Amino acid sequence: MFDAEFTHEGDRCTFEVLVARLVPDVGGLHAIEEIIHDIDLKDSKFERTEAAGIDALITGICARSKDDDERLLRGSAIFDDLFESFSRRRR
Repeated sequence: MFDAEFTHEGDRCTFEVLVARLVPDVGGLHAIEEIIHDIDLKDSKFERTEAAGIDALITGICARSKDDDERLLRGSAIFDDLFESFSRRRR
């Protein structure tokens, strides 16, 4: 959103800006930042192979439900599982 407290900055998407400002260096979050960047900006900067699949899942969630709370619940579950998977890889 224009004039929002958090938005794109330079070549970083809003999620990257939020994480940089509010979250300490946390395990699998860096990989998720890269995936979201590639989906949002469509520039393949990080060339994350997971981006196309995650984008399809998010698109499916949005197509299946018009309720924002349900979309958040379902999307959060996907990203929670991704976070766990990436965090385990780093250990």
